[in-house]
Amino acid sequence: MLPTTTTSKRSHSYLLYLFLPIIVCSFLAMKQYSMFDSTLQMFSKEQNAVPVEFGSSKTAGNLDYFDEDDDPKAETPNNAAASTSLKASETAVDNTSTHVDDGDGDDNDDDDDDDEQDSKTDETSPSLSSSSSSSTATTSSYEVQSSGSSSQRKFHTGSFANCTNSSIDATNTTSVTSEDAGTITVSCEQISFRANLASIHSPQRIITGILSSASGEGPSRRNIIRQTWAKERQGIFFLVAGPWKDIAEEYAEKKDLIWIDQEEVYNGEQSVLTLKTYSFFAIVYAAMQEHGTKEEFDYTHLFKTDDDSYFNVDAFYTELHTSDEGVDIYKGRKGSEGAGKDHDFVGQCQLLHHEVHREAEYKWPLRIETYPEQWFPRYCQGAGFAVSKKFVDRAVGEGHVANIRFMPFEDVAVGMLAERCNIDPQWPSTATIKVFRYQSAEVKKRTSIGDKRTDDLVAPAACMTNKIVQHRIIDDFDMEEHHKSVLDPSYCNITKAKREKIINEKNEQGVAWFG
Repeated sequence: MLPTTTTSKRSHSYLLYLFLPIIVCSFLAMKQYSMFDSTLQMFSKEQNAVPVEFGSSKTAGNLDYFDEDDDPKAETPNNAAASTSLKASETAVDNTSTHVDDGDGDDNDDDDDDDEQDSKTDETSPSLSSSSSSSTATTSSYEVQSSGSSSQRKFHTGSFANCTNSSIDATNTTSVTSEDAGTITVSCEQISFRANLASIHSPQRIITGILSSASGEGPSRRNIIRQTWAKERQGIFFLVAGPWKDIAEEYAEKKDLIWIDQEEVYNGEQSVLTLKTYSFFAIVYAAMQEHGTKEEFDYTHLFKTDDDSYFNVDAFYTELHTSDEGVDIYKGRKGSEGAGKDHDFVGQCQLLHHEVHREAEYKWPLRIETYPEQWFPRYCQGAGFAVSKKFVDRAVGEGHVANIRFMPFEDVAVGMLAERCNIDPQWPSTATIKVFRYQSAEVKKRTSIGDKRTDDLVAPAACMTNKIVQHRIIDDFDMEEHHKSVLDPSYCNITKAKREKIINEKNEQGVAWFG
């Protein structure tokens, strides 16, 4: 038996010597092919770039900027450090939220301010404009160099792609036909509007636009805002759409509505949010063309928010007039001259590029027909953000609002304008913009599946300390409680004590609760 065993071992050794080189060579060949394939894919993505021509399908060329924090794998910056978790659907615009068709423009329902946001976009997901305009499918290429490194990454966004509609004169972006009516052009679509142009001004030089539905919960939400944070203030307007007859009486009585002649819908890819926000920019621009020579009509910023948000106007005014020395670098791009120095686009912003998600399991996947590019631009959450007069003058005055290809997600759409106008998104430095309320995993789970049960939830205490915006106000009482905490900051102690009492009672009773 011994000779046989020895012969067998030798045979196995010969086989090993024979096949080992083949295996090694195969592995090296596969690795080489992988590297070649990666190089080929990068090459195929680097599409030719040419300057923007309005009304054409051509896109803008490579714009180089430095930003070592632009990590496509990360979800959102966690304040002072680039944090992570690519969640894809701004579905809950703020972290994993669920879309609630409440017409407030920011339909994200995940609540986690420490996660800071997610990869899709805040708003609902309207689709291509229903007008006769068609959109181009070309991409814009951006070279992003890592500071201190020779490596480069390409982020192809749709910011410089134009819509096309031969029947629309995209150079005539605004037209005022009377003291409270006119037309504007948004993404190659001509839109009629009604707004009291002579009233679009504010002593604090901050003009606020609030996304609100014409019907449903819209009227009651507008009323509670008028009774709380908008009380006795000028320059605060509600952005509505739908049939004129539905809001004509309120328009005449309150004189604080900006109406556009579009269908008031918030259903997936049939949402009016982007059109409302772009129209807000264009209508204010038109008002300035009519009355801007008068000193009282001069403004520094537009602030856009939703009708389920509490906006502390004075806190934002303080933000605008506070020195930015020593501000966290996340207020602007690392390496850019504008980091932490201006307020051209301020909010709870995505400071990293995020990849587009088209998977069916995401709440708000984006169809390739709507947005063929691979990456989103950087943007600020729709729950509350500000744009400067410089931003508006470029976006409207240079024809970008009129010519940009339509993007269904409102917050991403504004990010596209910012990128197009070479403006950076920034974080506020003196206070926060809170887009979440509840923090528990159970609430996140419910929002992800559309479960609207609230009987076992304990809301966080109403308190506006160190906040510019609190999104997801629950009801009229909640709005009033937040308002009391602004009028008297010590009232936060009362609301916190109320919450603790409710929690203790539930714990003593053995009742499950989530907050």
